[in-house]
Amino acid sequence: MKKLLFILLILMLLIPAGCSKGKPDEDSGGSKYSVYYLDSKTSALVSESYNPSGTGKEELAREFIDMLQKDPENVVYRKALPDNVKIIEYSFSEDDRLTINFDASYGELKGIPEVLVRAAFVKTLSQIPGVEYITFNINGQPLTDSNGELIILMTDEDFIESTGAKTNYKLILYFANEDGNKLKETSTGIVYSGTGSIEEMVISQLINGPTKIGMRATIPDGTTLLNLTVKEGICQVDFNEKLLEAVPEVTPEATVYSIVNSLTEIPNINKVQFLINGAVVDTFRDALPFSGPFERNLDIIETRQ
Repeated sequence: MKKLLFILLILMLLIPAGCSKGKPDEDSGGSKYSVYYLDSKTSALVSESYNPSGTGKEELAREFIDMLQKDPENVVYRKALPDNVKIIEYSFSEDDRLTINFDASYGELKGIPEVLVRAAFVKTLSQIPGVEYITFNINGQPLTDSNGELIILMTDEDFIESTGAKTNYKLILYFANEDGNKLKETSTGIVYSGTGSIEEMVISQLINGPTKIGMRATIPDGTTLLNLTVKEGICQVDFNEKLLEAVPEVTPEATVYSIVNSLTEIPNINKVQFLINGAVVDTFRDALPFSGPFERNLDIIETRQ
Protein backbone atom coordinates (compact mmCIF):
# COMPACT_ATOMS: atom_id res chain seq x y z
CA MET A 1 0.00 0.00 0.00
CA LYS A 2 2.79 2.43 0.87
CA LYS A 3 4.47 1.62 -2.41
CA LEU A 4 1.26 2.37 -4.30
CA LEU A 5 0.83 5.69 -2.50
CA PHE A 6 4.37 6.65 -3.42
CA ILE A 7 3.75 5.85 -7.05
CA LEU A 8 0.57 7.94 -7.03
CA LEU A 9 2.58 10.91 -5.78
CA ILE A 10 4.74 10.81 -8.91
CA LEU A 11 2.01 11.06 -11.53
CA MET A 12 4.23 13.05 -13.82
CA LEU A 13 5.52 10.65 -16.44
CA LEU A 14 4.48 11.96 -19.83
CA ILE A 15 4.85 8.69 -21.74
CA PRO A 16 3.75 8.99 -25.38
CA ALA A 17 0.59 7.07 -26.19
CA GLY A 18 2.28 5.26 -29.05
CA CYS A 19 4.76 3.43 -26.80
CA SER A 20 4.12 -0.29 -26.46
CA LYS A 21 3.43 -1.78 -23.05
CA GLY A 22 3.85 -5.19 -21.47
CA LYS A 23 5.31 -8.29 -23.01
CA PRO A 24 6.04 -8.24 -26.78
CA ASP A 25 3.52 -9.58 -29.27
CA GLU A 26 5.04 -12.43 -31.22
CA ASP A 27 2.61 -11.87 -34.12
CA SER A 28 3.10 -8.13 -34.51
CA GLY A 29 5.13 -6.76 -37.39
CA GLY A 30 8.45 -4.98 -37.01
CA SER A 31 10.37 -4.92 -33.76
CA LYS A 32 8.95 -6.77 -30.78
CA TYR A 33 10.74 -4.59 -28.24
CA SER A 34 11.33 -0.97 -27.29
CA VAL A 35 14.14 0.64 -25.33
CA TYR A 36 13.11 3.67 -23.27
CA TYR A 37 15.08 6.89 -23.02
CA LEU A 38 14.61 10.41 -21.67
CA ASP A 39 13.46 13.24 -23.89
CA SER A 40 15.65 16.29 -24.54
CA LYS A 41 14.19 18.18 -21.57
CA THR A 42 14.36 15.30 -19.09
CA SER A 43 10.62 15.69 -18.63
CA ALA A 44 9.22 12.52 -20.20
CA LEU A 45 10.01 9.06 -21.51
CA VAL A 46 10.48 8.30 -25.19
CA SER A 47 11.30 5.01 -26.89
CA GLU A 48 13.07 3.50 -29.86
CA SER A 49 12.28 0.10 -31.35
CA TYR A 50 14.96 -2.53 -30.86
CA ASN A 51 15.63 -5.94 -32.38
CA PRO A 52 17.87 -7.94 -30.02
CA SER A 53 20.23 -10.62 -31.20
CA GLY A 54 19.58 -12.85 -28.18
CA THR A 55 16.41 -14.73 -27.28
CA GLY A 56 16.87 -16.04 -23.72
CA LYS A 57 16.11 -14.16 -20.53
CA GLU A 58 19.75 -13.63 -19.60
CA GLU A 59 20.72 -12.62 -23.13
CA LEU A 60 17.89 -10.11 -23.43
CA ALA A 61 18.65 -8.59 -20.03
CA ARG A 62 22.30 -8.17 -20.95
CA GLU A 63 21.42 -6.48 -24.25
CA PHE A 64 18.75 -4.20 -22.80
CA ILE A 65 20.92 -3.08 -19.88
CA ASP A 66 23.71 -2.37 -22.33
CA MET A 67 21.35 -0.29 -24.50
CA LEU A 68 20.09 1.68 -21.49
CA GLN A 69 23.67 2.80 -20.85
CA LYS A 70 24.27 3.89 -24.45
CA ASP A 71 23.31 7.07 -26.26
CA PRO A 72 20.16 6.54 -28.36
CA GLU A 73 20.21 6.79 -32.15
CA ASN A 74 17.99 9.86 -31.99
CA VAL A 75 20.43 12.62 -31.04
CA VAL A 76 17.78 14.69 -29.23
CA TYR A 77 17.06 11.88 -26.77
CA ARG A 78 19.13 11.14 -23.67
CA LYS A 79 20.26 7.75 -22.48
CA ALA A 80 18.52 6.40 -19.42
CA LEU A 81 21.55 5.96 -17.15
CA PRO A 82 23.81 8.97 -16.48
CA ASP A 83 27.54 8.57 -17.10
CA ASN A 84 28.43 8.84 -13.42
CA VAL A 85 26.13 6.00 -12.32
CA LYS A 86 27.48 2.46 -12.71
CA ILE A 87 25.83 -0.94 -12.54
CA ILE A 88 27.78 -3.28 -10.26
CA GLU A 89 25.84 -6.42 -11.13
CA TYR A 90 22.39 -7.81 -11.84
CA SER A 91 20.81 -11.15 -11.03
CA PHE A 92 17.63 -13.20 -11.42
CA SER A 93 15.53 -14.78 -8.66
CA GLU A 94 13.18 -17.75 -8.75
CA ASP A 95 10.18 -15.44 -8.27
CA ASP A 96 10.73 -13.92 -11.76
CA ARG A 97 12.53 -10.93 -10.28
CA LEU A 98 15.42 -9.08 -11.90
CA THR A 99 17.55 -7.22 -9.34
CA ILE A 100 19.93 -4.49 -10.48
CA ASN A 101 22.63 -3.35 -8.08
CA PHE A 102 23.89 0.20 -8.73
CA ASP A 103 26.87 1.93 -7.16
CA ALA A 104 26.50 4.75 -4.64
CA SER A 105 26.23 7.39 -7.37
CA TYR A 106 22.65 6.33 -8.02
CA GLY A 107 21.75 7.77 -4.62
CA GLU A 108 22.65 11.23 -5.94
CA LEU A 109 19.69 11.11 -8.34
CA LYS A 110 16.72 12.91 -6.85
CA GLY A 111 13.16 13.85 -7.71
CA ILE A 112 11.90 13.72 -11.27
CA PRO A 113 15.20 12.72 -12.92
CA GLU A 114 15.47 9.67 -10.65
CA VAL A 115 11.87 8.62 -11.30
CA LEU A 116 12.37 8.87 -15.06
CA VAL A 117 15.57 6.80 -14.94
CA ARG A 118 13.80 4.15 -12.89
CA ALA A 119 10.80 4.16 -15.23
CA ALA A 120 13.02 3.76 -18.31
CA PHE A 121 14.71 0.70 -16.80
CA VAL A 122 11.52 -0.91 -15.54
CA LYS A 123 9.52 -0.36 -18.73
CA THR A 124 12.36 -1.67 -20.88
CA LEU A 125 13.29 -4.71 -18.81
CA SER A 126 9.73 -5.77 -17.96
CA GLN A 127 9.24 -6.66 -21.62
CA ILE A 128 11.53 -9.67 -21.17
CA PRO A 129 9.59 -12.97 -20.99
CA GLY A 130 10.11 -14.46 -17.55
CA VAL A 131 10.72 -11.09 -15.84
CA GLU A 132 7.72 -9.96 -13.80
CA TYR A 133 9.36 -7.67 -11.25
CA ILE A 134 12.33 -5.29 -11.14
CA THR A 135 14.18 -4.41 -7.93
CA PHE A 136 16.83 -1.70 -7.53
CA ASN A 137 19.65 -1.92 -4.98
CA ILE A 138 22.31 0.66 -4.16
CA ASN A 139 25.52 -1.02 -3.05
CA GLY A 140 23.49 -4.05 -2.09
CA GLN A 141 20.84 -2.13 -0.14
CA PRO A 142 17.23 -1.81 -1.39
CA LEU A 143 16.24 1.52 -2.92
CA THR A 144 14.12 3.77 -0.68
CA ASP A 145 12.02 6.85 -1.35
CA SER A 146 12.45 10.27 0.28
CA ASN A 147 10.48 9.06 3.30
CA GLY A 148 12.70 6.02 3.81
CA GLU A 149 10.09 3.57 2.48
CA LEU A 150 11.38 0.61 0.47
CA ILE A 151 10.72 0.65 -3.28
CA ILE A 152 10.56 -3.02 -4.30
CA LEU A 153 8.96 -5.32 -6.86
CA MET A 154 8.42 -2.66 -9.51
CA THR A 155 6.40 -3.46 -12.63
CA ASP A 156 5.54 -1.68 -15.86
CA GLU A 157 2.12 -0.74 -14.47
CA ASP A 158 3.68 1.14 -11.55
CA PHE A 159 4.57 4.03 -13.85
CA ILE A 160 1.29 5.62 -14.75
CA GLU A 161 0.80 7.27 -18.12
CA SER A 162 -0.61 10.75 -17.83
CA THR A 163 -0.63 13.97 -19.83
CA GLY A 164 -1.94 16.24 -17.11
CA ALA A 165 -0.23 15.05 -13.96
CA LYS A 166 1.67 17.33 -11.62
CA THR A 167 4.05 16.80 -8.75
CA ASN A 168 5.84 18.96 -6.22
CA TYR A 169 9.57 19.49 -6.69
CA LYS A 170 12.17 21.32 -4.59
CA LEU A 171 14.77 23.54 -6.24
CA ILE A 172 18.03 24.62 -4.59
CA LEU A 173 18.90 28.15 -5.71
CA TYR A 174 21.69 30.62 -5.03
CA PHE A 175 21.24 34.39 -4.81
CA ALA A 176 23.65 37.13 -3.72
CA ASN A 177 24.04 38.09 -0.08
CA GLU A 178 23.36 41.64 1.13
CA ASP A 179 26.90 42.73 0.24
CA GLY A 180 26.56 41.27 -3.26
CA ASN A 181 29.89 39.45 -3.17
CA LYS A 182 28.86 36.02 -1.88
CA LEU A 183 26.01 33.60 -2.52
CA LYS A 184 23.34 32.39 -0.15
CA GLU A 185 21.54 29.09 -0.58
CA THR A 186 17.76 28.89 -0.52
CA SER A 187 15.19 26.27 -1.45
CA THR A 188 11.82 26.74 -3.08
CA GLY A 189 9.02 24.38 -3.96
CA ILE A 190 7.45 24.36 -7.41
CA VAL A 191 4.60 22.45 -9.00
CA TYR A 192 6.05 20.49 -11.91
CA SER A 193 3.67 19.56 -14.74
CA GLY A 194 6.18 18.04 -17.16
CA THR A 195 5.99 20.99 -19.57
CA GLY A 196 9.50 22.41 -19.77
CA SER A 197 12.62 21.14 -18.09
CA ILE A 198 13.83 21.44 -14.50
CA GLU A 199 16.82 23.40 -15.79
CA GLU A 200 14.54 25.98 -17.39
CA MET A 201 12.60 26.29 -14.14
CA VAL A 202 15.85 27.00 -12.27
CA ILE A 203 16.70 29.83 -14.66
CA SER A 204 13.17 31.20 -14.45
CA GLN A 205 13.37 31.31 -10.65
CA LEU A 206 16.75 33.05 -10.77
CA ILE A 207 15.42 35.66 -13.21
CA ASN A 208 12.42 36.29 -10.96
CA GLY A 209 14.76 36.95 -8.05
CA PRO A 210 14.74 35.97 -4.36
CA THR A 211 11.69 36.04 -2.12
CA LYS A 212 13.57 36.05 1.17
CA ILE A 213 15.01 38.99 3.09
CA GLY A 214 18.80 39.27 3.06
CA MET A 215 19.26 38.15 -0.54
CA ARG A 216 19.83 40.11 -3.74
CA ALA A 217 18.87 39.28 -7.32
CA THR A 218 21.86 38.39 -9.46
CA ILE A 219 20.42 38.58 -13.00
CA PRO A 220 19.77 41.93 -14.70
CA ASP A 221 16.24 43.01 -15.56
CA GLY A 222 15.28 42.15 -19.12
CA THR A 223 17.46 39.02 -19.28
CA THR A 224 15.88 36.27 -21.37
CA LEU A 225 16.84 32.62 -21.70
CA LEU A 226 17.01 31.91 -25.44
CA ASN A 227 17.94 28.23 -25.36
CA LEU A 228 19.11 25.53 -22.98
CA THR A 229 20.53 22.09 -23.67
CA VAL A 230 22.23 19.42 -21.57
CA LYS A 231 24.66 16.89 -22.99
CA GLU A 232 27.29 14.72 -21.30
CA GLY A 233 27.00 16.61 -18.03
CA ILE A 234 27.37 20.09 -19.54
CA CYS A 235 24.42 22.47 -19.45
CA GLN A 236 24.66 25.07 -22.20
CA VAL A 237 22.63 28.20 -21.49
CA ASP A 238 22.08 30.88 -24.13
CA PHE A 239 20.96 34.31 -22.87
CA ASN A 240 20.30 37.59 -24.60
CA GLU A 241 22.80 40.43 -24.22
CA LYS A 242 21.05 41.79 -21.11
CA LEU A 243 22.92 39.25 -18.97
CA LEU A 244 26.13 41.20 -19.64
CA GLU A 245 24.76 44.33 -17.95
CA ALA A 246 25.83 45.12 -14.40
CA VAL A 247 23.60 44.43 -11.43
CA PRO A 248 24.00 47.25 -8.87
CA GLU A 249 26.07 46.20 -5.86
CA VAL A 250 26.44 42.60 -7.12
CA THR A 251 29.80 41.29 -8.36
CA PRO A 252 30.15 39.60 -11.75
CA GLU A 253 31.27 36.42 -9.96
CA ALA A 254 28.07 36.36 -7.92
CA THR A 255 25.96 36.60 -11.07
CA VAL A 256 27.81 33.84 -12.91
CA TYR A 257 28.02 31.42 -10.02
CA SER A 258 24.44 31.96 -8.91
CA ILE A 259 23.54 30.38 -12.25
CA VAL A 260 26.30 27.76 -12.22
CA ASN A 261 25.80 26.62 -8.63
CA SER A 262 22.01 26.49 -9.00
CA LEU A 263 22.15 24.41 -12.18
CA THR A 264 24.77 22.02 -10.82
CA GLU A 265 22.40 21.18 -7.97
CA ILE A 266 20.50 19.20 -10.60
CA PRO A 267 21.72 15.59 -10.89
CA ASN A 268 23.89 14.91 -13.94
CA ILE A 269 24.91 18.55 -14.51
CA ASN A 270 28.59 19.04 -13.74
CA LYS A 271 29.43 22.18 -15.74
CA VAL A 272 27.71 25.18 -17.31
CA GLN A 273 28.64 26.75 -20.65
CA PHE A 274 27.39 30.28 -21.36
CA LEU A 275 26.41 31.73 -24.72
CA ILE A 276 25.16 35.22 -25.50
CA ASN A 277 22.80 35.39 -28.48
CA GLY A 278 24.13 32.03 -29.63
CA ALA A 279 27.83 32.96 -29.48
CA VAL A 280 30.69 32.49 -27.03
CA VAL A 281 31.80 35.70 -25.29
CA ASP A 282 35.41 35.99 -24.12
CA THR A 283 34.89 38.02 -20.94
CA PHE A 284 31.96 38.73 -18.65
CA ARG A 285 31.56 42.45 -17.85
CA ASP A 286 35.30 42.91 -18.57
CA ALA A 287 36.05 41.14 -15.30
CA LEU A 288 35.74 37.38 -15.69
CA PRO A 289 36.92 34.92 -18.39
CA PHE A 290 33.71 33.66 -19.93
CA SER A 291 34.49 31.43 -22.90
CA GLY A 292 34.89 28.06 -21.19
CA PRO A 293 32.57 25.90 -19.09
CA PHE A 294 32.20 26.72 -15.39
CA GLU A 295 32.23 24.21 -12.56
CA ARG A 296 30.55 24.59 -9.19
CA ASN A 297 32.24 27.12 -6.88
CA LEU A 298 31.92 26.38 -3.17
CA ASP A 299 34.21 29.19 -2.05
CA ILE A 300 31.72 31.87 -3.09
CA ILE A 301 28.95 30.43 -0.92
CA GLU A 302 28.52 32.40 2.29
CA THR A 303 29.29 30.30 5.34
CA ARG A 304 26.35 29.97 7.68
CA GLN A 305 26.99 31.40 11.14
